[in-house]
Amino acid sequence: MRTNRHLSVILIALTLLAAAAAFAAGSEPKSPVDKATAAYNDGVQKMKRADEFGLKKSPTYGYDYAAVPDGKALREYEQAIASFARAVSLNPNLKDAYNNLGYCFRRVGRLPESLDAYDKAIALDPDFAQAREYRGETYLALGQPDKAEAELAVLQEMKSPYAGQLAQSIGMYRDREKQAAKAGGQ
Repeated sequence: MRTNRHLSVILIALTLLAAAAAFAAGSEPKSPVDKATAAYNDGVQKMKRADEFGLKKSPTYGYDYAAVPDGKALREYEQAIASFARAVSLNPNLKDAYNNLGYCFRRVGRLPESLDAYDKAIALDPDFAQAREYRGETYLALGQPDKAEAELAVLQEMKSPYAGQLAQSIGMYRDREKQAAKAGGQ
């Protein structure tokens, strides 16, 4: 009888130790929401690293719709895309993940996918100002300034600080148009 009790105590202790080791190793079961959040956070870190590479190259990188990232930044954006895509596959209500997915798609030149991601973010929250600003910058990259200006009008109506950033991007677009017209006219 005493041997069975000792054996039971030992088995319980071993089970608890195994559970503690699994928890410490991070192999505890996670819910889809937890997994989506972890994937989103991973994507944010990769996106931030990519942006840091871009800002080292150009101080206007943040609002320059035509800025082309270097190889290191491109790799980080591609990895961020994978993380954000995983996040929205696990939780399709993550408007911030769709927004960041659109941003990363734009930075790597995948503009139709960028617009699709922004459309999903805005469908989840029509007042999502940052997604509207980014969508406006994607329209500029596509050579559709009228659509960018429509986004600017919405942001101005919302009194969003993102209106100023999109206005800068539109100004940069218009300056480039003028420079191209001058160069073509000479």
